[in-house]
Amino acid sequence: MQMSNGRKALYIVISIVMAIAIWFYLNNDSDVDLTITGIPVEFYNAGSALANKGLMLITGEEEITEDLVLNMPRSMVLGFDTNHVRLVADLSSVSSTGTQTISYSIVYPPNTNTRQISVKSPSVRTVSVKIGELFRRNDVEIRCHLVGNVADGYVAGSVQLLPQTLEIWGQQKDVMQVNYAQVTLNIENARSTIVELVEYELYDYNGQKIENPGIHAASDSVQVTMPVISATDVPLTVRFVEAPGVRIDSFDYKLDTTSVTLSGDANEIAKLGEIVLGEVVLSEIAGEQTFVYDIPIPETLTNLSGVTTAKLTIANRNLSTKEVTVTNFGYSGFTAEDRSVEVVTSSLNVILRGVWETLDAISAQDVSVVADLTGVADASGTYTVPARVSITGDPDVGTVQELQLTVRISVTEPGSTTEPGSTTEHEGAETGTAEGGENEPGPENGQESGSENGTESGTEGARQE
Repeated sequence: MQMSNGRKALYIVISIVMAIAIWFYLNNDSDVDLTITGIPVEFYNAGSALANKGLMLITGEEEITEDLVLNMPRSMVLGFDTNHVRLVADLSSVSSTGTQTISYSIVYPPNTNTRQISVKSPSVRTVSVKIGELFRRNDVEIRCHLVGNVADGYVAGSVQLLPQTLEIWGQQKDVMQVNYAQVTLNIENARSTIVELVEYELYDYNGQKIENPGIHAASDSVQVTMPVISATDVPLTVRFVEAPGVRIDSFDYKLDTTSVTLSGDANEIAKLGEIVLGEVVLSEIAGEQTFVYDIPIPETLTNLSGVTTAKLTIANRNLSTKEVTVTNFGYSGFTAEDRSVEVVTSSLNVILRGVWETLDAISAQDVSVVADLTGVADASGTYTVPARVSITGDPDVGTVQELQLTVRISVTEPGSTTEPGSTTEHEGAETGTAEGGENEPGPENGQESGSENGTESGTEGARQE
């Protein structure tokens, strides 16, 4: 449907009139009034400047606002941003408490030609503020609340706060409500040291959060540092020195600390494996005894547990002793064919040690004492030499004392026979010994091997009579 010529002409006339009106409005240099309401007053030097004088600005719940009536050319109105008009009051000249009248300045939007603007209202640009005496505290405790847990295999160290205490100021009635400041740090799955700048919250003595704009602080945040380091539990052990008849199974023992947590080089910790506190000779334990050990930590590792000593309590549960008189003797370590051996000792009291059930089954006839002639194999004469016990059946039994026998070694004349009573072989010595717990071979050519009860082969321990 086409527009009629008459209507088209009417629209053209209206457009021309509106264009002329707009052009006239924009190019008219006449001044107009612009009213701006509810502009907040900003206060400069309300913090440190007043605080240095022991003063503070007391503000209410509502901010101080002012209304402005500005006069400017009509052409400026459309481009004038009222949201960027600011009122600024400087408190640096305030020096006493009470209600003070402070002048404020108008800050116009950027790129505004202020020479074309005049302030029609208010004619006196001042505001009234209340100045109070400042109360200051610099000992507010800062606490850290941790959320979550570090990753497995890692340990959180001690939290470090900077500053350690918070300085606050304000009216005394407000400041004295503060009990502590708290920061919250999330450590969930942390694998490295955390350093964060965290905002704090104030709490009263009932544990309730304080939200009071009248309380000011030297800082809005706290630097929180929490070391996160890898850690490994390393077991603590004690080495038990056993002996025939004296086995760890016959003792009750308890270590009060079984492991420590160490941090440091992972390879070094893995190489360490365990920490040996010391040795306990089980044959020396009578009744119940207690040992206290210092835990040795390598200098390159850190003990995160804080435990420096460990205590071992050990008690003999079922070991007993039994005394038998031995008359069966033999020797070992002698092969010379031109000499003979006689055991001079005729009887010897031997104290056996072991589990009572085993000792009870042993009689004197089951026990032999074997002299070790290794150290005097090439000599002649009478000697006192180390000896060991040999028991039929090789039971797990030992002796309490060190044993010695007296022997006489004589040169055999060619063609002569052994005198009656002389011992040229291992008479009375049974297969197996009470020391070592292993079944020894029987005598061969009059010789047995080894030494017992801590007596070594060789010249040591041999004494010529």
